[in-house]
Amino acid sequence: MCARPARGNIVGMNEVRELTRQLRRNVFVRSPRRSGLTRVLTSMGATVLAEPGHGLSVTGMDACTIASAAAAHYIPIQELTPRSASPEASYLEISQTR
Repeated sequence: MCARPARGNIVGMNEVRELTRQLRRNVFVRSPRRSGLTRVLTSMGATVLAEPGHGLSVTGMDACTIASAAAAHYIPIQELTPRSASPEASYLEISQTR
């Protein structure tokens, strides 16, 4: 008796690695000195997007590095929350771009 191949999409290890790498991870930061913090973080290579309520979405930098940079420049932080998209949402986003 021969085994029949599975039907559907087969995902290779390279695709799994790419999906893992592309999981949307960011850190939400709230500060009353949003523009100053944006300048500091972008000069260090982070991508910073403004969010409502004095918030920033920061990618390319972890929460500890953000906190250290803010402290070094005497910028108060009111909230610092690491966030990531679910693997399912990331997969759907990546598969729609292909």
